[in-house]
Amino acid sequence: MTVAPIVRAAPNQTELLSVDADYLWHPWSPSRVSPDTLVAVAGEGCEVRDADGRTYLDAKSSGLNATLGYGCRAVTDAISAQLAQLMTYDMGEGANVPAIRLAQRIAGLTGPRLTRTFFCNSGSEAIETCVRIARFYHAVREDTGRTLIVSLDTSYHGATMAAAACSPAATPVAPEVAPGGFVTVPGPGRTEGPGHAEGSGGHPADPGPGPDPAADGADALREFLAEHGSRTAAVVLEPVQARGAQVASDAYLRAVRALCDRHGVLLILDEVTTGFGRTGLMFGYQHSGAEPDILATSKGLAAGYMSLAAVTTTQHIFDVFDRNKERAGFVHGHTHSGHAAACAAGLAVIDVIEKERVLANVRAREAQLFTALEAVRPLPHLREVRGRGLLIALETDGSRRAARIRARMRQDGILVRRTGRNILLAPPLIITETETARLAGALTAAVEAVAGDAG
Repeated sequence: MTVAPIVRAAPNQTELLSVDADYLWHPWSPSRVSPDTLVAVAGEGCEVRDADGRTYLDAKSSGLNATLGYGCRAVTDAISAQLAQLMTYDMGEGANVPAIRLAQRIAGLTGPRLTRTFFCNSGSEAIETCVRIARFYHAVREDTGRTLIVSLDTSYHGATMAAAACSPAATPVAPEVAPGGFVTVPGPGRTEGPGHAEGSGGHPADPGPGPDPAADGADALREFLAEHGSRTAAVVLEPVQARGAQVASDAYLRAVRALCDRHGVLLILDEVTTGFGRTGLMFGYQHSGAEPDILATSKGLAAGYMSLAAVTTTQHIFDVFDRNKERAGFVHGHTHSGHAAACAAGLAVIDVIEKERVLANVRAREAQLFTALEAVRPLPHLREVRGRGLLIALETDGSRRAARIRARMRQDGILVRRTGRNILLAPPLIITETETARLAGALTAAVEAVAGDAG
């Protein structure tokens, strides 16, 4: 007699969340799990499937990092091949081929000034590295009074200690444990979407003769540096803020670049979210032509397939450390810095972006979304529609209304991110015209449906 094998059904959402509640500590909160927490089990293209078999259009790219969607064979094959050959090798005392090639490739995209790349594992680690480089740079040059790191008061730069100290609004650090020497100033204010922000539409803006001091929005930073410029090591900001898609205008970025040059301050651009295509160009700063001294990237670099971040600096900054080895150079690193399989993923991601004309798709889908969302702009409970590329926010008049919009979108099979009173759209950069139309239609319906609700 043949005995049929016992087939055990895969655990469903409820079963998995019960185990989750007993053992897993989620990021951002010790009580994150709830009955509607999505347990993702599979993904393809721009869609993910949960443990109950429901499929969703992921319009937030997981954590804004699944920029090429799910199941990209070019990337998974590159990782698999590298893992089979050599998963990694210690970068402190050696090197590996993918790390060498990826650093070279990044220099080709960011050059001619930004040519030296230090690899780490996450966006927060990248910002931590940027802060160390900036402070050590001035110290090595015996300008030890320059320790202040200046950021914008609505910014978010990460969750590690120094990164969180740059992000007072988003990740407050208790005063008794917060590191010193971090200062915030008001940002430049609001900007609009395509056609309103100088340099939008997919082409780098002409830097022009220079910023107009009366219109660039940099007065707060200008006043701060006029008084404290000699004590300031660096200014750190995002070309588009990840939490609410606030766009720093091209004029503002050029003004900040000029102010940093005037006061001998390093400019750090946090492109952890915007780097590698999110804004429609490879890097957000390329819209303005205002190049940083230090560039931090992560999410789009490996597109969520591996943990990888990069800090890319000028040759001048590297040389300052290289000429001062007797002062220990730059003693900083991680076990997995330059992980070979992660760097192989990064190389494959860049190949896909270039060969499949991903940047052109971002610009086309950006225009499609902004055109479709014109219908909801006049609604009284919608304060603003803003963003650049495929990083777009709808700001409502309250967080509860935004939460209801997000819930309605999920009921319609679309996942969006809510940050405070903002609904954030950050779909994979490969999203199709049809998928974008579905997203825009569902979002318009959800925004209109909550029009009568209290904010």
